[in-house]
Amino acid sequence: MTEPVKDMPRTEAAMKWGCVASPFVTILLVVLYANGMLSFTKPADPNQQYADRAMASARDSMLDPTAVKFKDLTVSAKARCMYGQILGKNAMGAYTGYRDFVWSNGETLVSTADQASPLSTASDIDAVAKYFKARTDCISAMPTDAESLPLTIPEA
Repeated sequence: MTEPVKDMPRTEAAMKWGCVASPFVTILLVVLYANGMLSFTKPADPNQQYADRAMASARDSMLDPTAVKFKDLTVSAKARCMYGQILGKNAMGAYTGYRDFVWSNGETLVSTADQASPLSTASDIDAVAKYFKARTDCISAMPTDAESLPLTIPEA
């Protein structure tokens, strides 16, 4: 590398050093980007990331995961839960209609209280009680501060 000549104007010296340095800067940016140390995209919303994981887990708990649909979801990564309505198929392959559900700590609980059949066993009553406790806990854990409001998804 040569030193700028004393009588060379400053702009010429700056252009000369800029041309020398720009390939190195470009290479540095490419290396940083390739190693994941530099990103040009907006950081992902943690609630959306959590919603994607929670919906995948809820789908996997249903009989036909590929046919599951969601509606009126409320999701919070901070509260670590999601609730709304889920539509799935029964063993005969027919849709059962949207039913309330809550997903918390990797477990999907679907409300059976709205079905036409009466609760006949203690295990049915225990399942409904477990669902309503999980839903109440999820709703009460939802943050209310403006910085971490839960994500609402109308349909997925």
